[in-house]
Amino acid sequence: QKTTSSPIILTGYQALNKLMGVDVYSTNDQLGGPGIMYSNGVSHLTSPDHLHAIESALQWLSFVPSVRGGLLPISDVSGIDEIDRKVGFVPSPGTPYDPRFLMTGTEDDDGNWLSGFFDKGSFVETLSGWAKSVVVGRARLGGIPMGVIATENRTAEAVKPADPADVQASEAIKQEAGCVWFPNSAYKTAQAINDFKTEDLPLMIFANWRGFSGGQRDMFDEVLKYGALIVDGFVSYEQPVFVFIPPHAEIRGGAWVVLDASINASVMEMYATTGSARGGVLEANGAAAVKYREKDLLKTMRRVDEKLVALYASLESASDVQSEEIKITIANREKSLLPVYAQIAVQFCELHDTPGRMKAVGVIERDVEWENSRSFFFWRLRRKLAEFDLRKKMMSAGDVGRGVKAMSAIEASAMIRDWYLASNDSSPQYWNDDKRFLAWMGENNQQLEVRVADLARKHVADEVFSALSAGGNTSQIGTAGIVEGISRALASMPPAQREALLHSLKSSLNL
Repeated sequence: QKTTSSPIILTGYQALNKLMGVDVYSTNDQLGGPGIMYSNGVSHLTSPDHLHAIESALQWLSFVPSVRGGLLPISDVSGIDEIDRKVGFVPSPGTPYDPRFLMTGTEDDDGNWLSGFFDKGSFVETLSGWAKSVVVGRARLGGIPMGVIATENRTAEAVKPADPADVQASEAIKQEAGCVWFPNSAYKTAQAINDFKTEDLPLMIFANWRGFSGGQRDMFDEVLKYGALIVDGFVSYEQPVFVFIPPHAEIRGGAWVVLDASINASVMEMYATTGSARGGVLEANGAAAVKYREKDLLKTMRRVDEKLVALYASLESASDVQSEEIKITIANREKSLLPVYAQIAVQFCELHDTPGRMKAVGVIERDVEWENSRSFFFWRLRRKLAEFDLRKKMMSAGDVGRGVKAMSAIEASAMIRDWYLASNDSSPQYWNDDKRFLAWMGENNQQLEVRVADLARKHVADEVFSALSAGGNTSQIGTAGIVEGISRALASMPPAQREALLHSLKSSLNL
């Protein structure tokens, strides 16, 4: 949308003024200018003039395949950036920062460049005027276009303008905490996922959410509905989706529910930064308050604290006077130890949220060093795109009729895994060696094409067998249909091809 004199409206301001009988509005920009439409997510981008608008549109199209399901437009990054380089920008723990720096990089206080995750200068943000607690856009990783969603960890403002038609209305400014999904930001996230899905883009999510806002107003404003739309977007996604917990970030509460890779295990994978990332439904403080109450803390300290053990042992042989003194000493010691043991309980609960524990229970694929994350995800993305292309061919090969169950994406990947391990005579650990897998696909491209053709032939044979051996009317109808199809095919073939098919039928049927 153009920044001036370019409103998006349903009814002009003059007509509305006549309808109300009062001159309330003075321009159409009050109804649909960029201050309205860019701030509510109707307009994705704004431009000062037509030339910049065309340039922005072409830049957007440069991320998108030329046709649905086509090849991604991969750019050569030589001379612009390096693929196997370190990520220079590292956020500081407990310090709010601009999440765009994770993707784009920035300069430090001395003017030195700290590189980001994506190719330098490739990130293009959209919908930036709306729901500012989430950042969405498109970028390139080693030249490969991706959709990207990141969490804003700073407090953002949501401004609701006053309607001139309502004399009692006033501008409302709502402070939205960082790392939380509000109704507008959850909707923005869901819309971005659906946009990227329509554009056939792989998706990278830098996840740092503590959950959804659950206040009365937010519940009334349908935050649960928009959270469900996020899940719906993931369920139907077909390109690789990487959920990555960046340094000193965490996923908690309802955010864990909508980002869980099991929502669509055929495309989604979750990763966490080595050491500093955390994940779990409850935060450590909350888990400790529920699982390790004061009575449990007292029970623990009475078991492990040597002084308390000795004091309780001395109670058995103490006189009444001594017993009272010992009990006072015990109470004082337990009171002094309680804060220490409460902190220990929190630390103990936090141990369950570390990347190592997340990997052990299978909710993440592995932990990744932040400085090496660019290189790791580039090769992972290349591998996944190659794997998805092959399994798409395998699934198409099985789509021959109703008698044979269609192969699912997970089943196709499992078959590829069997082929890979068998041809390499490798242990299962090499299945996740992305460079090795890509080399195997390159070296065995022709053999893989033959295997896909064999798979298609097998499915066709299974379909014919199913039709002929079903029994009853189904078998009779199937037999008649197959005979008619062969007859029609023979009639449409050139003589040489017809003779070859007849010879093949006689040979196969021993006629």
